Amino acid sequence: MGEAKPDLLRLAELAGGLSLHEHRCLIYDTQEQQLAAALPYLKAGLERRERCLYITEENTAATIVEALRKDGADVDRCLRNGALIITGMQETYLKQRRFDPDWMVGFLTQTSAEATAAGFSGLRVLGEMTWVLGTNSSTDKLIEYESKLNRFVREHAARVICQYNRNRFSPELILSVIHTHPVVVYGGIICKNPYYVPPDEFLKPNQAAREVERLLSNILRWEQSLAHLHALAARLQTVREDERARAARDIHDELGSALAAIKLELAALLRDLPAHEGPVDQRSQSIFRLVDGAIESIQRIATELRPGILDDLGLVDAVEWVAEDFQARTGTKVQLALPEVDLAIDRERSTAIFRILQEALTNVAQHANATQVSVRLAEEGGFLTLEIQDNGGGITEEQLSASDSLGILGMRERSLLLGGDLVVSGVPTSGTTVTVRIPVGTQKRPDDEK
Repeated sequence: MGEAKPDLLRLAELAGGLSLHEHRCLIYDTQEQQLAAALPYLKAGLERRERCLYITEENTAATIVEALRKDGADVDRCLRNGALIITGMQETYLKQRRFDPDWMVGFLTQTSAEATAAGFSGLRVLGEMTWVLGTNSSTDKLIEYESKLNRFVREHAARVICQYNRNRFSPELILSVIHTHPVVVYGGIICKNPYYVPPDEFLKPNQAAREVERLLSNILRWEQSLAHLHALAARLQTVREDERARAARDIHDELGSALAAIKLELAALLRDLPAHEGPVDQRSQSIFRLVDGAIESIQRIATELRPGILDDLGLVDAVEWVAEDFQARTGTKVQLALPEVDLAIDRERSTAIFRILQEALTNVAQHANATQVSVRLAEEGGFLTLEIQDNGGGITEEQLSASDSLGILGMRERSLLLGGDLVVSGVPTSGTTVTVRIPVGTQKRPDDEK
């Protein structure tokens, strides 16, 4: 799994929008990521008349002050009136010459009360946690503190972000940090943490048995949520295709018929009028051409919404039609390898294959710069197989994993909903291949018969 590439603007938005009574951990790899979250978090607190407490270790107070000043904050005024307090580990975590989780939570409780008494709307805490690396404090004490912070933020007008440099902490400690934070910010993404352990459970004995129970419950909930999402996506696909078919029928039957009637009535009107030549005849011919063009547009729109050939003649003929249409529109030659007779598959599978083919050909036209495409459709080994191969530039791994590759995501989702899989592979200068395999023996859903 590759390293996350944080969106720093998104990271700033997430940090600035931290809700009251929330305790998050920010796991970062660079100082740029750290400050991208820290500065908006502090600025948002100052703008909301909260007291902001920043406990430094990696950065100096001067670094934070200068960064805030460059970011447009009135730092000097905030320092004077106590809205911003920048301090270090010796005045906080190690004030007792050793780290005591209960003392530190008590210190934050007192700081929160003082902030309220001074007229501030709440307390905002930001802690650089690398201080623990240079001390004799045990990991257990640190994790106990993190767990107790969850109680603290629930009971006070406070919000807390604990910052962890992933490069300086061991994987074991980062794992424990994840367990003790209900919300994790990493890679520019805010995540509700399914591995979070509530403090009432974390601090009690028999932790292993409780964790087994919680993890098993999380696994079941995850699978149920995934199944519900797939069911919803499948239903949405069915509804969308039904709406496309209805719209296509309405457009073709109502608008197409109305225009055809207009053309007939116009022709009859012209026959009843005295003989005419010149401008009148030219205008009448122009009107006929406009009506014919409108009828052709309606037929094209209706066909794009839901090709009648797919429902009337089946998938094989529909694939042949869309390939011929693509070749006529783009000039890209299409070679077909199709079954000699239509395939006995249900409407849901034929629709999925047809839409995937449409999307793949659209991608070829827009991105591949290809001169030739081959399309193969077959039923083999209990699977319906569709393969689209072009001789274009070849899709890259970066393009495949890009967040805006919605076409590929849509194709993959269509195949997954039917228990299939979709593989996209590209070779630079040699083209791209899209392969779809969908089982044909899966029992139909009730909606298939509607």
